[in-house]
Amino acid sequence: MFKRGLFLLIIFSGVFISTSKGLDRFNKLLSIKTDSSYIQNNQHDLILRIYASQKYSAQKILDLDQKTTLNYRPSNGYVVGLGFNYKFLGVNIGTVFPFAQPDITRYGKTKYLDFQSHLYLRFLTVDFYSGYYKGLYLSNSAEVLNGRPSGSDFYTRGDISTTSGGFGVYANLNPSKYSVRAPFLQNEWQKRSAGQPMLGVELYWVGSAADSSFIPSQLSNPLFFDGINFNKWRFYSVNLTGGYSYTFVIRKRFFMMAGLNGSLGIGEYQLSPLTGAKMNRVYPNVSVNQKLGIGYHFDRLFVGMSLANFQYLTPTPVKQTSIRWQTGNLRFNIAYRISLKRDIEIRPWKWF
Repeated sequence: MFKRGLFLLIIFSGVFISTSKGLDRFNKLLSIKTDSSYIQNNQHDLILRIYASQKYSAQKILDLDQKTTLNYRPSNGYVVGLGFNYKFLGVNIGTVFPFAQPDITRYGKTKYLDFQSHLYLRFLTVDFYSGYYKGLYLSNSAEVLNGRPSGSDFYTRGDISTTSGGFGVYANLNPSKYSVRAPFLQNEWQKRSAGQPMLGVELYWVGSAADSSFIPSQLSNPLFFDGINFNKWRFYSVNLTGGYSYTFVIRKRFFMMAGLNGSLGIGEYQLSPLTGAKMNRVYPNVSVNQKLGIGYHFDRLFVGMSLANFQYLTPTPVKQTSIRWQTGNLRFNIAYRISLKRDIEIRPWKWF
C-alpha cells in the first residue's frame, strides 16, 4: 500500500512539475516584450472607434471541364457602429441602416447571423468564424443563364442557406518586432517596416442546402456538373498552414500590410443529388487566409481599412469540379486613443 502511494505521489509530482514548467513557458510567451523602436504599445490606453463593415459568406460552384462557374453571393448591407478596446477587452456594436442596405429588388434579401472573432496575442493569433446565411443571388447571371431572370437583374435564391463554423490557430514567429494588432485593433502602432513567418492549424465545417437544385434550369450549359442536380453539399477538413505577413511603413505614420497563409489538408466531402443518393469522398484540399490593412496614424487619431478573408477550395465527388467557399470581413475604421489617468482593473476575479 505504501509503495503504491509512493508511486502515485511520484507520478503526480512529475505531472505537476511538467505542467508547471509548461505553464511557465506559456506565460513567458504571452509576456514577450516588444522592441519599442518597432512597436508602440498603447494597450493601456482606451481606444474608441466608429466603423463601417461588411461581413460575407459566398460560394463558387466550379466545373473546370466545362469552364463554367456559378457565383452565389449574399446581399447583406454594411454595418455601421461604435466600439472600443482596452487591454485585452474589445467590444463592437453596430446595425445596418436603410441607406447601407442593397436593393432587394435586384439582389434579393439575405438573412444572416455572423460571428467572427480574432484573438491577437503576442505569440499566437486565433481566428474564429461562425455564420448562418440564407438568401443568395447569382452575381454572374448574365454570363451563365439563357436570357435575363424575370423581374430582376440577377437570379435570386432565397431558399439557399449556408452554415459554417471553425477556427485557425497560428504561431507568430517574430512577435517582438511585428504587431498583428496594429492594423485591426489600433491599440498598437507599427513604426518601422517588419515582417514575420507564421505556422498553424485549421479546423472547419461548412454546409449548404436549398429547396431545389443549386443549378438553375435556365443554365446555358446543360453539361455542367455532368448534368447532376444537387440541393445539398457539405465538407469538414483539418489543415496545416504556413505563411508570411509584412507591414511596410512610411515615416512612421502611413502603413500598408499584407499577410497570406496557405494550407494543405484533408477532409470528407458530401454531395446530395435530388435523386436521394449521397455522394461521399475523402479528398485533400487547400485553403487561403488573407489579411490586408492600410492606414495613417496621427498623434492620437487613426484612419484606415482592413480585410480578413478566408476561403477553402475543395473537390467534389463529380470529376473536374470543386466548390470554393469564402467568408470574411471588410472594415473601415476611425479610431481615437485616450490616455487614462489611472489603470482600470478589468479582471472580475480580482474585484473581490
